Amino acid sequence: MGAGPAPRRVRAWDGPTRLFKWSLVLLVLTAWLTQQRGDAGMPWHVWNGYAILILLVFRLLWGCVGSSTARFSAWLVWPWTALRYGRDLLRGRRRPYLSHNPLGAWMILILLALAGLQGVTGLFTVDQNGLVGGPFANLDFGDPTPVQRLFSRWHRVVFYVLVGFAILHVLVNLWYQVVERDGLVASMVTGRKPALDYVDQPEMRPASATWLRAVLCLGAAAGIVLGAVKLGGGGLPF
Repeated sequence: MGAGPAPRRVRAWDGPTRLFKWSLVLLVLTAWLTQQRGDAGMPWHVWNGYAILILLVFRLLWGCVGSSTARFSAWLVWPWTALRYGRDLLRGRRRPYLSHNPLGAWMILILLALAGLQGVTGLFTVDQNGLVGGPFANLDFGDPTPVQRLFSRWHRVVFYVLVGFAILHVLVNLWYQVVERDGLVASMVTGRKPALDYVDQPEMRPASATWLRAVLCLGAAAGIVLGAVKLGGGGLPF
């Protein structure tokens, strides 16, 4: 007997959304690596921070004009909706979602907020010697001020909180992938999920001119971040 037909798969995530996710993961990792190099790695660390902020602003824009599963309107829910979903999950009544499920949606919001806070505090952070810092550090080549120390401390603390939530996010995704066979992790690589009776939408509806729209959003994000730094009196590293 031959093998049966392969299960039908539907589009779940567009290319820009997947590229954003893995780019952000890579940038957070390289931000940590460049910070470990001390003063020698700080110029690259600063560029990393700009790139993270630009990516986050891009995601905010893409959440308004991107494909159907990327839009915030597709998965933003009230906290009590997420709690009800978690209660049903514990009772064994899991409902499949093509986009983020209600609990996953709040995890994504927390991760985006922490990454944003990490990037913003980095704009005001200065190293221990007062020689290298973000564009709003107001370096005076002396000992860091109490305000600079405060931002620097929060910059370090938020990073570890971000890593903690990221690890939890990975573990939950692996559970969905391996135990529930949801295809959650694979979908962020292939962009597709098994065809199921999803609660939110049967299949992703791609945005028109997806990649052109994404490039325009990325350009606008870069203009917003770098323009805000310049208008705020911060120095750009070029």
